[in-house]
Order: sequence, then structure tokens, then C-alpha cells
Amino acid sequence: MTSLANSMDWMKHLLTTGEHPDVHFLVGDGDEKEILPAHKHILMNTSDVFEAMFRFDSQNGKSENASANCPVVEVPDIEPTTFKLMLKYIYVADFSELNGENAMAVLYAAKKYNIPALVDRSLQIPISELGNVFMAYAYACFFRIEDDFLEINQKIFCVLLDLDRLLLSNEFEIWKIALRWADEKCRQNGIYECSSDNRRSVLGPALFKIRFPNMLEEDFSKFVVPSGLLTMEEVLGVYQFNSHPNLSLRGVPELYSLKFPSHGRISDWNTAKRNGRGTLALEIEKVSEFAGKSVGGYRFSDTVYINGLAWKIKAEIREGTAADDEKKYLGFFLWYERTKYEKPLNCLFSATFRIVSEKSETENSIGTLCDYNNQMNSSWGFGNFISFEEMVNPINGYYNREEDKVTLAIDVMTVDEPKMDKFILGQSKATGTLLMEIEKASEFAREVFGSDRKSETVHINGLPWKILAKIQTKNGSVDNEKWLGIYLSCGAPEKDLHWRCCVRSAIFQIINRKNGAENSTVGTLCDRVFDNNSTNRGFPNFISFVELMDPEKGFYTKCEDKVTLTIDVITVDEPKMDKFIWDQSKATGTLLMDIEKVSGFAMEILESERQSETVQIKGLPWKIWAEINQRKESSDNNEKWLGIYLWCDMPREDKNWSCKCSAILRIVSQMADYRREFSDQFFDNKSNSWGYDNFISFSELMDQSKALVNQNEDKLTLAIDFTVNEANTELKPLEFQWHGRVSDWIIANANWGTTENKNS
Repeated sequence: MTSLANSMDWMKHLLTTGEHPDVHFLVGDGDEKEILPAHKHILMNTSDVFEAMFRFDSQNGKSENASANCPVVEVPDIEPTTFKLMLKYIYVADFSELNGENAMAVLYAAKKYNIPALVDRSLQIPISELGNVFMAYAYACFFRIEDDFLEINQKIFCVLLDLDRLLLSNEFEIWKIALRWADEKCRQNGIYECSSDNRRSVLGPALFKIRFPNMLEEDFSKFVVPSGLLTMEEVLGVYQFNSHPNLSLRGVPELYSLKFPSHGRISDWNTAKRNGRGTLALEIEKVSEFAGKSVGGYRFSDTVYINGLAWKIKAEIREGTAADDEKKYLGFFLWYERTKYEKPLNCLFSATFRIVSEKSETENSIGTLCDYNNQMNSSWGFGNFISFEEMVNPINGYYNREEDKVTLAIDVMTVDEPKMDKFILGQSKATGTLLMEIEKASEFAREVFGSDRKSETVHINGLPWKILAKIQTKNGSVDNEKWLGIYLSCGAPEKDLHWRCCVRSAIFQIINRKNGAENSTVGTLCDRVFDNNSTNRGFPNFISFVELMDPEKGFYTKCEDKVTLTIDVITVDEPKMDKFIWDQSKATGTLLMDIEKVSGFAMEILESERQSETVQIKGLPWKIWAEINQRKESSDNNEKWLGIYLWCDMPREDKNWSCKCSAILRIVSQMADYRREFSDQFFDNKSNSWGYDNFISFSELMDQSKALVNQNEDKLTLAIDFTVNEANTELKPLEFQWHGRVSDWIIANANWGTTENKNS
């Protein structure tokens, strides 16, 4: 046994080593739990709460099995660091680590376990050391010790309101705290009528420390003005300040002078406790009345602070997206309440949206958003979360008919914004594979339209890439069938506007767990440009959930309840191309493209594509573009067609060019070429591709008797012979900046035997 000089050394030894414990405390909640060893008799000598907890164990301590038992006591409401500070006092009476940052948390623990000396010492921390009394107030509200805060006098309250750095940068919330303080002072002074005059009297100079101009005008008009706390002249001064047309003239004497400070506050991130999780709730009362309001009506929840930011639920009445849909829908949003003078704070968050069911056997209606950034926007959510008709249906259990009420909830988890090195296009790693396993796929399939999942980040060419999987509807569909949209998503910071990257190819797959990777569902995109305005590229209708969740297909197994997605990415640096020279001598040319592994291409999903290399004719860049399509008038939705187009790959920004083209589009055959043609079609910035959506069906293309596909090499060869006429001779030589393919094509007028403009 270790030799120690005195009992204090021995107590320190027990505290630091945890030797011979007879009880363990599982302290903390969520992912921050920690097991701490302790000794019952030491605790019992300090606290009557611990004595009551362990008295029975002490009385039976001589039993044969008592020494073998080491119970675990769960303490979810105290953080491990706070519990350690309390143990440090109990064992060795050490207050050295008690300070303004942890005093309120230690005070809560000391009150819970009734340790009077530790309570007194926690309350002796000077307010000046707390640094942020509004943080203390927030703790106080939670710990039910509001009276300790309300004891401060008017002078100290004025000092606090003068601070620019507070946990609560929302001035409306600060105003509500001031009212709470004023009402308590009225009560303490024997004034039991909390009228506007009495409140104004006890606030005194503190009233003029509140920064009313920083409030949202809606909150100021709806709550502050009707309270009667301000005079008409003071109200007009705030309105005049907010409506002044020339910001540079603020501070010049006006008809109604501003009586209140107007400079903004900053959330104190250095001293604020960063609680990264939280739940918001909104009870929509009088639902029948709310549902009868016109489109645009809304309700807000109370504010909840998570990671120092003010969050609310916004419920809004929305109309359906389809032209023939006359139903009303509930729009369900997470609202970041930033004041107009508050600088945007960067924070990533994930959120689960729920309509809480009143029936235990009925599941909540759920939607999920993952890894969204609050820097640029103020609200995120679902425009058509659920129809009011479905929401009030008694079968679903969402609507409490007796109380005429529906309860909404959002579970929010925020994370600090990762600090990323500046990306450098041209890094050696230009390829990569992203992988995502959608866990609990059956639950995800039941979530609402717009719900999503995101993979972990993979850096390729210095940029952060993710897989984005999203529940979507199919354009033109009227049965509300759910489809899985899969996208390649670039997560470069929104504030970095000057970045762009071309993805040469991206192969999307859903892994087939039953029949192997060779039977996976595949889609391919080529030459897609990503920049600040185009961060997601992919397939909105990759596969229907009916097919995805069918165990016979092999993409999903009930025992694992997950789906695996992959995207193989090849990026290229922006090529530097020479100036275009309007060469009148070369007006004709031929484009060739070999589609390798054509049998695999035929199995890919709709909108998968291949593109040829570029050929310069008349100084313009031309390509073949081949795409898997569906024939619009066909009754067979499973029949695939090959679309072939002549495409002029000029940047969308370059608008001063035009020409006419005649072309022969061919499938090069070992027997006779399969061909179609068009004449004198007009090409310009808005109509830069012409061809056939339904050039040939894949069933005919793969027919061995046609000899269109080289069966030995599994290869298809396409060719386009074309002539450029009536070129716009006003086009001057220019420095061409390559922008990759033009996005968001609209396929129209897909008639057999006619050409289609992909941009019409």
C-alpha cells in the first residue's frame, strides 16, 4: 500500500487514482458521458443527500456479497467537468478551479446534493467575473434560481445593458428580460400593479440602454409599442431611424430624435456555453381557425438558443405545387432569427422535423435535413410538409380534436464550421470515390418529400465533395410516388465566390447486395461544371422507392435495413484554350465517338450520357452528345431510347454568336449505317444543340441482326457529318474561357423523325 504523509494526501490520492471505489457515477448525457469512481462514506460525510442514497447500502455493508457490488448511479443532468469540481471540493476542499465560467453549473450541482459550503462559495463569485450575466440568467432560469439574478440593483443592470458582447444578441429577448426584472422590482417595492408607468419608473435609465432600433420592426410594432412603455416621441424616433432613406445621414438631428443606442451587439462566443443540441416545439392552437386563413398565414414558436444562435419554428400555410392541386399544405421551417445589424454567423446544422402523433401506435410524420449552412439563409425546411387534409385526419393521430391543436417539433444538432484550407485546382488527386450507407432505409423511405441524407466529405482536387440523397417526386407524376434523387454535391464555402471545377465524369451507383456490383443501378454524367451557383449535379429521379425497397431487386435487405450509394469522380482542371479564330476556310467537319461497354451503358438510368471530344469548325467547339431517353408518347415506360445531338459547346456568357448547320447523324455499322439528318437549323446562345431524343430504341440498337453494335468489342460508334453556314461574321476573335457543359436542358417536341433543340 502506498505510504502517504497525512489524511489530506490520502484523500488526494483517492481522488486522483480512484482506488478501491464502492460506487460509480455515470455522469453526462448523449455522447459526453463519463464514469467517475467514488467512495460512499466520504460522500455521506459531506452531503445528507448522499447519506440518504447510500444509507441502506451502509447498513447491509457487512453482508457477504456487499463488497462485490459496485453500483452505478446515473447523473444525466450534470456535466462530467462540473461533477469533478464538486468531488474535488468534497475530497480536498479545493475551490481553485471555481470561476465565472463554471460557477452556475457548480451551484446547480451543490444545490442538488445539498452541499451548503459549495453553494455559498459559488454565489460569492463576483458578477464582474461572470463576464456575461445574461448567460448566468439563462442558467438561472434553467436551474430555477431566478431570484438570485433579480436581486441585482438598477446600477448594475445598466452596466450589463451597456455591454456589446452578450450571450443574447437578440434585442427583443433582452427587452423581455428587462420586463421580467422590472416586474420583480415592482413586487419587491410593494407595487403590485405592473403598469407601463410603474415599469418605466423602476427601469429608469436602464430603459435607455435597450437598443430598440436593433429589433425586428415586426416585434417592435407588435409587442413594444402596445406595451405603452415608450412615449409617442420615443416610438416615432425609432420608426424615423429605421425608415431614413439615407443611412449616411443617420446621426443628423431629426424631427424626432432617437433616444436609444443603435449599435449592434455580438453573441459572446468566447464565454457562452456551446450547447450544440436542442429541441424546438410549437403547439398550433385553434388549428381549424389557422387552416381557414389564406395562403401565407403563419405561426412562430418561442425562441430557443442553440450554440448561441436564436432559432424558431415557423409554420406557414402554403399552396400545392401542381396546377390542379387545390389543397392547402403546411410549410414547416427552421428559422434562424438574425437581427438586421447582426453579422451572419457560420454554423452547420442537421435537423429532424416532426409532427408529433397523439396516438402511441402511430408514427410521427418526419422529415430530415443534413449539413446545411446558416450563413446565407434565414430559414430551411419543407414548403409542403403535409396537407392540412392529411394532418387533421383522425386516423393519423396528429390532430387533437378536443383541444383543436397540433404539435410540431424540430430536433437540431449544430456543429462548428470546419476550417478548410484554401483549395488549389490542379492538385495531384483528381479522382476519388464517395460512399454512403443510408442506415434505417425503411424509416428514410417514409419521410416527407425533400428529406435528405449526406455522406462524409471526400476531398478531390482540393474541393470537399459529398453524396446528397434526397426524396423527390417525378415531374409530371400525379400519384405522389417517391423517388430517390442522388447528387454529387460540392461543399465549398458559400463565401468563396471565385471557384469552379469541371467534373469530367461521375458514375453513380446503388450497390446490388444480392446479385453483386455488376448488377448495380448505374447513371453517368459527363463534363459538368460546379461553381458557387451550381453546387449539386445528379439525377432527381434515380430510382423509385418502390423498386429500391423491393427485396427481390437486391438493393435493400431487411436484416441490414440499409442502402449503399457510391459515386466515382474524375475532375479536370480548367483547360486553357487558344483564342478562337474565325476561319472561313473550314466550314465542314466530322465528329466521331466510340461508346465503350455499350451493353453496360444500355443498363444505366434515364438521362445518363456520353460526350465526344471537341472538334473546332468555324472557330466554334462542337461535340456529339448521346443520352438515354424515354419516348414521350410510348405506353411502355421501361423502353429506353438513344438520343443523339450535335452540340456547340460555347459558354452561356458568350451571346454574340450564331450560325446555321446541316448535319447527318450516323450509327456506324458493319453493314449499312443507321442515319438521320437535319438541314439549316439555327444555333445560338439559346439554341446550341439539335438532334433526336428518340434516334433509335435500345432494343433495336442491340439487335444483333442489325449489326449496329460491335459485339466482339461491345462498342458503338457514332458519327456526325456537318456543315456550318451563315455564320455570324461579327463575331470577333476572343479569349475563350471554357465553362464545360450548359446545365438544365429542357427536352421538348420529341417527335419521331423530327429534330429536337435541347434548349427550346
